[in-house]
Amino acid sequence: MRIRTIFSGIHRILGLLLCALFLMWFVSGIVMIYHGFPRASQEYKIARQQPLGQLSISMDSLYHLVPDSVKLQSMSIEMRFDRPIVRFSGKGAPGPFYIDSIEPIEAFDENVRTQIIQLWCDAPVLRIDTLQQVDQWIPFGRLNEEMPVYKYHFADEAKHQLYMTSRDGRVLQFTDKESRFWAWLGAIPHWVYFTSLRQHQTLWIESVKWAAGIGCIMCLVGIGLALAVYFKKTASGQFHIPYKKRWIRWHFISGLVFGLFAITFAFSGMMSLMDIPDWLKKKPKGKVKQRTSPRFFRNAPMLPIDTYQLDYRKLLSDATIDSIKSITWSSWNEYPYYKVRTNQETLNIDASDSTRIAPFHLTEEMICADIQRQLGDSAVWKIDLLTQEDEDYFGRKKERVPLPVYRVIVEDELHTRFYYHPETLMQRRIDDNSRTRSFLYGGLHSLHIKFLTDRPVLWNIVMYVLLLGGTFLSLTGVVLSVKWIIRKINKTLNKKKNE
Repeated sequence: MRIRTIFSGIHRILGLLLCALFLMWFVSGIVMIYHGFPRASQEYKIARQQPLGQLSISMDSLYHLVPDSVKLQSMSIEMRFDRPIVRFSGKGAPGPFYIDSIEPIEAFDENVRTQIIQLWCDAPVLRIDTLQQVDQWIPFGRLNEEMPVYKYHFADEAKHQLYMTSRDGRVLQFTDKESRFWAWLGAIPHWVYFTSLRQHQTLWIESVKWAAGIGCIMCLVGIGLALAVYFKKTASGQFHIPYKKRWIRWHFISGLVFGLFAITFAFSGMMSLMDIPDWLKKKPKGKVKQRTSPRFFRNAPMLPIDTYQLDYRKLLSDATIDSIKSITWSSWNEYPYYKVRTNQETLNIDASDSTRIAPFHLTEEMICADIQRQLGDSAVWKIDLLTQEDEDYFGRKKERVPLPVYRVIVEDELHTRFYYHPETLMQRRIDDNSRTRSFLYGGLHSLHIKFLTDRPVLWNIVMYVLLLGGTFLSLTGVVLSVKWIIRKINKTLNKKKNE
């Protein structure tokens, strides 16, 4: 009995501290199914950006803008308001140039700032705030280095707000009243995106981790107490629920039914901010050649300028590609291609053939060579073309993964799989450790489990039942905590009154 009293006290104390937080997490989780944190969508900007027209400057002339000492990794052309520019990326790369005059773009000034604003919103500017510190819609501490930041309030029905750096005019955030409203109900409380806390990255991570971890203990103790009470037989040998009062009775029942989910919810939320513990990691006995991160990997070679045979100007004159917004020189393991962005899609065009405009696709031979380069000659693997999702490669409820993909199955201790999509050039690497990581967060927290994501209606039913059950469990905990506090206050007041 004494042990049960101790655990009951632990559960009550932790419940007093965390029940409101859990209620906030569950309610906001329902909103998060449909609404996330607002962001400055580049797709929105590109849709309002002018398309590239016909350009006369040759590729050699563009290349001559880059000193020979520069290790060029990428270059692109796009419209800057009403004039085309070329951008370079790589160590020591020069700044952007106007293509029509081969002059560096002008310094950031009031005129440029006005044009950037008009690119995002046509409405008149109602007010301009000069921020010296982050606020609710740019709560990240790293942005303190960008201060001061201009915040524009627009006089339109949607009440748009735009955040722009004062140094170079980079847009940090773009919101409207609807996205802000849903963020207050969803992403902000769910992710604990309160400015005073979120701007301190380490403090925010540790606070959420500890709150979720202590919440797991609270729920685990509660379930243990509930099971001990429920399975204690009466004199007649029947299991029973001993509580008669409404709120504690409902808290007891909902804890038995949804308590385990509350634990997995809190635990998976904690795991979203930390790596899987070492005792869960699977370590191969031998040395494994691994070039990049376990889940996603990308090639970042030097740009093979000499291999670009297709003149980029042919893309601009091609009738089958409508409204080109940008062209980027890219490469995949020294294979050159152009990444072409339009309003509707992103196209990868083979740049190695000057005679025709053709899509750039990964072939089985290219993928085999890439795997050989990554794993070495001693690895044993096989490749096939996957036309249906498998247990490692599947989409979410609303977002399906592109198919078909090439799958490479490696015979190793980590059961490694590689996936290559030949058209989008998507590359993914999955092994036992990344599977564990995915399950501990995506599987437990968002029900990112193939059986459910393949059945969206069932996913919705299960998610709503669990979230509503967790909400009710937390609500009963809040009510009981408030009632307990009121009783203690009244008892204290009555004691003082009698004295």
